[in-house]
Amino acid sequence: MNKIFIFVILTIIKLTLSVNSDEGTFLYFAYGSNLLAKRLHINNPSAVFYSTAKLKDFRLDFNIDDDVWNGAVATIVEDPGEIVWGDLWSLHNSDLKHLDNQEMAEGWYFAKNVTVTTSNGTDILARTYELVDNPAKLPEGEIIPPGRRPSITYLKVIIAGAIESNLPPEYIEYLKNIPTNGKIGTRKIRNRLGYPFNTTTLEI
Repeated sequence: MNKIFIFVILTIIKLTLSVNSDEGTFLYFAYGSNLLAKRLHINNPSAVFYSTAKLKDFRLDFNIDDDVWNGAVATIVEDPGEIVWGDLWSLHNSDLKHLDNQEMAEGWYFAKNVTVTTSNGTDILARTYELVDNPAKLPEGEIIPPGRRPSITYLKVIIAGAIESNLPPEYIEYLKNIPTNGKIGTRKIRNRLGYPFNTTTLEI
């Protein structure tokens, strides 16, 4: 019982440290739709780009159908040797509840701390979110089943964010090759993001 109690306390301390990494601010690692500044700023107006970063020994995956995006949403899954690229954002602590509400309102995600490596090689502790119900890794060569595919809208938002952030070209190409379910998101989210995006670089 004591070991469990100590573990819980240490977890709380770690989360607190990440939230207070700088006075009044915290660092957040985005890897999905929040790569796009316009998307992140809908609920988190204080967000300021900090750096591109990579999360080692995790893979990008998708699971759980979302009514807004009309397809599966992104998650990170522990997978030795794999890398997920994303952005580090600095947010005011006042936006923490907004970010939590955006990511955890449906009970799909949970917050966690991860160590990411910035573009200049610095390791930084940051807050991120992972699906509670993470998908199993598919056998090599097997195509993502339709129920686990993102919508066209959702994937294009991720790609637009990756391009905006200057993520590595090979990672952007990887994103473009992720199969979609052929659907588009709700009119509300499309209008808020200015979709379809006026650029040929988003062709998928």
